[in-house]
Amino acid sequence: MNQPATAGPLPAEVRDFGPIKFIPGKKGGRYPYCHSLVIDGDETWVVDPASDKDYLRRLAKTRRVTGVFISHFHEDHQKYNYLFPEARFYVPAAEAEAFRSLEAAFALMGLDEPQARKYWGEIMVQQFHFRPLDNLVPYEPGQRFQQGEITLEIIPAPGHTLGHSCFHFPRQELLFLADVDLTPFGPWYGDKTSSLEDFEATLEGLAGYQARTYITAHEQGVFSREEFQAALPAYRQTITAREDRLLELLKTPKTVKQLADRHFFYGKPKDPPFIYHHIETQMLTKHLERLLVHGRVSHTDGAYVVKK
Repeated sequence: MNQPATAGPLPAEVRDFGPIKFIPGKKGGRYPYCHSLVIDGDETWVVDPASDKDYLRRLAKTRRVTGVFISHFHEDHQKYNYLFPEARFYVPAAEAEAFRSLEAAFALMGLDEPQARKYWGEIMVQQFHFRPLDNLVPYEPGQRFQQGEITLEIIPAPGHTLGHSCFHFPRQELLFLADVDLTPFGPWYGDKTSSLEDFEATLEGLAGYQARTYITAHEQGVFSREEFQAALPAYRQTITAREDRLLELLKTPKTVKQLADRHFFYGKPKDPPFIYHHIETQMLTKHLERLLVHGRVSHTDGAYVVKK
């Protein structure tokens, strides 16, 4: 649900990278859409089908799509699953139950309050067409899938979600980064099972990954190697900048609620407030817990304050 301002040009046209097509998402790939890939080989595969309903509907009518690969369980990466009822759905093993059950998705998100569960359940069904998937093929980190001359390799990239994965196509020297999206908003870790430390480790690992083309699921979408090498450090720096700003605010004691009420991450109120307050709270808590462990803040009577 990160909705940042864009830094680079928003993609508007389908682009070909050998047998791989980049399909730009509506609204420049901003939430509730994302960019997709279509892989044409001996079979036709789709990656993260939430880009352009008209394009994907035409594809479903003209090609037999045998496989849909989904990078993680978030709704804006599987909006148009229903267009491919005969396909096998390849999903991260760590999150497989979230594709079968809204309750399992709520557990990963940390949605405990009845109001939030009711609201989000309706959104998932009405706007994102959620229906439990039976034809699942859970994938594991490092697993490879082959069709003809095309190899898709699963690169584990946890942090954003527990099972978040990138997809590497070695012959095409292309790396699909999914929600390591390199946007100015920065990394998003607002689920209960998201991890700030895992996200940082993922970014460190990806920094040494050599490809010719890098594709993100949102906004600019297509990055050359040089653009990726410039964008990744700025993206990583966002985490440090957030922590510095938080420490500045904690020169006077504040509760998590007081910090969340300031819209620390999003900068302004967003609807529905009870969903965004939940996200703000979970992201803040991850920073505060780390600052506590590192001895940079103390916690007394429900409030956090910088240690003198």
